[in-house]
Amino acid sequence: MVNKIMILMGLLFPTIAMAERPAMAERFEAAVDEEPMLMFEPVQAEPTTEAIVTEPISGDVLELQPGETIIINPLDFPVRGMTMDKVQNELGHPAEIAPSIGEPPITRWTYADRVVFFERSQVIHVVERR
Repeated sequence: MVNKIMILMGLLFPTIAMAERPAMAERFEAAVDEEPMLMFEPVQAEPTTEAIVTEPISGDVLELQPGETIIINPLDFPVRGMTMDKVQNELGHPAEIAPSIGEPPITRWTYADRVVFFERSQVIHVVERR
């Protein structure tokens, strides 16, 4: 007899516990009424192509004939990653130092036989000067 009571209690108890909970629809209605919480700042739109193109652009203009190519010979020295101080110690003071432009800042040092490009204070590229 005790076993039958225990089985009935086991079957009825979960039903009683569930009956006291609010209905699923009631739980979700409260959440819908609240304003959603933003976890990140809204992303601002990037500039359009028109905005980029209308800004003044400067640079060298190369006039090439169809099929003509430009050969750029990279030099072995100074090597990529070398600092401005080391380059100046090895090659001396450059003939021309162009002001830094862009972000990260790119600087160009011109020597008699080569042009050295720096990102911040490290060499990123070297080309032969003709």
